[in-house]
Amino acid sequence: MSATRSGHNGMALLPTWAELEPVVPEMVATMRRYLQQIGCVLRPGSVTGADIALRSFAGFLAETAPEVTSVADVVRRHVEDYRPWLAARPGQSKPQVTPATLAHRLGTLRMFFLRIDEWGWPEAPARVPMMLGDLPRQDHPLPKALDDAAAAKLLRAAQADRKLLVRVTVEVLLRTGLRVGEYTGLRCDAVVQIGAAPWLHVPVGKLHDDRYLPLHPQLVTLIDEYRAKFVPPDHPLLTPRPNGTALDRHAVTRMINRAGKASGLPHIHPHQLRHTLATQAINRGMSLEAIAAMLGHRSMDMTLRYAKIANRTVAD
Repeated sequence: MSATRSGHNGMALLPTWAELEPVVPEMVATMRRYLQQIGCVLRPGSVTGADIALRSFAGFLAETAPEVTSVADVVRRHVEDYRPWLAARPGQSKPQVTPATLAHRLGTLRMFFLRIDEWGWPEAPARVPMMLGDLPRQDHPLPKALDDAAAAKLLRAAQADRKLLVRVTVEVLLRTGLRVGEYTGLRCDAVVQIGAAPWLHVPVGKLHDDRYLPLHPQLVTLIDEYRAKFVPPDHPLLTPRPNGTALDRHAVTRMINRAGKASGLPHIHPHQLRHTLATQAINRGMSLEAIAAMLGHRSMDMTLRYAKIANRTVAD
């Protein structure tokens, strides 16, 4: 078939599912079922991106590999042929797709194969046909995280600090992965009980959505202790500070580096604690979906970068 449909999001000439279904009905059924499943846990924008990536790959197979009628038929050779085909496609107002679009399409496709293999779907190929090396290198560097030893030093120094807010700040950021703006914006009722466990309600932030994070009971006790000593009941969860001024990102950075200096560490950016939690989580076997939900990622692109860190850790 000829994939001659208009596209968007950096991909032109995409077939519709209605056009693909008569040609590769089994493949379409598997891919649409997959989209339905991830639609239960991912943001609509992420599902739309996966829809585009899967239609692109299905259109390529329908056009160039008529022997492939189902996802189970896909082998490594098809992926190797798809990469240069995709790289040569026109983008949105560009002669070719951008490296970022290429990485997103291939990364999304790889997640599709990994998930259906992990879920034990009979439609999954006998071997996952894609590997991390299929994704093009990006210009932006990998996020810098503290290793386990440095993170432990920082935590011990914060716990020993005479200022309780230093300990609260380091422990909350290191154990929840909150962005600084999310941390300073926590409301007085942010800690909630859901079932038998305490959770932290993270307010609407830069992604215009909120989420809930499980809290360790010791962290709840620490927050309660600080609020009882320094924060009026109707004030935000951890602000204002004892001196009456609001807590901002500069104050957060100073407190983190107060503990960092005491532990002999170089300058630490608050976002490194977020990267540290994500790296620890993936190195200990947490799924990418769970990490994305915990960190509030809009798409899996950012989460996939932690997989590269995990691979480097294995290599080291």
